[in-house]
Amino acid sequence: MQTPLVAVPPTPATAANPSPPSAAAGRTRAPHSEPGDRTGTAELWVEPWNDLCQTSGRGHHPRSPYVELFWLGVLGPSATWLIRRLALRLEEAPEGVIVNTAEIAGEIGLGGRQALQSAFERAFERCCRFGLMQRGRHNTLFVRTRLPDLTARMAERLPTRLRVLHDAWRRQPGADPARIATLERARRLAMALLGCGDEPDSVERQLHTWQFHPAVAFEATRWATEKHTRAAAAVSAVNADTGEPATRVAD
Repeated sequence: MQTPLVAVPPTPATAANPSPPSAAAGRTRAPHSEPGDRTGTAELWVEPWNDLCQTSGRGHHPRSPYVELFWLGVLGPSATWLIRRLALRLEEAPEGVIVNTAEIAGEIGLGGRQALQSAFERAFERCCRFGLMQRGRHNTLFVRTRLPDLTARMAERLPTRLRVLHDAWRRQPGADPARIATLERARRLAMALLGCGDEPDSVERQLHTWQFHPAVAFEATRWATEKHTRAAAAVSAVNADTGEPATRVAD
């Protein structure tokens, strides 16, 4: 990086701050030293940008399954790691923290060579473009500690599998998308095992063996057993009407 990431000159006190966290922009902070001979670095005062989560439970933690499944494809890996790492710093220092850009770049694997520094610059700009960070006055940076839902336009650009999963999440507000995917997989496996003639208890034990959470294994087995039983009853009724011998229910 040839220039500091945030090099906003001090503005007059009467100038309007364009962001919701304007009240924090003029906060008095302890002085900090310049990076010195480390070319292309800057020291930023980073504060949480909490306008999204004034109501408890709103937004998604940067390390949540929602961000990993959906935001990752929008932001890209470098920008996702950057927002996650800055959020971690703010968890350790909720009132704000001094961050050296060269150190953060190195922590996410983008320090050192000029090409990597440029990648870090792009990751920073990408987070700002999507409204996850915002520059303030006097080298202040506001960082969201909770990320919003994807917009409809962003969701439309997801790969087909993720778009379907995101639609499922929207139909069940507050549901964990990773758990939805895990439960669907467990249900498919349970149906396959029942179709092979396994008993429900054996199916649930096998799901445990495959490292599914006990609650997921129980729910998947219960769902698959009910579905399998109804399908078997329907097949038996048809066979009784036609006089044909019963056949095993297909998956």
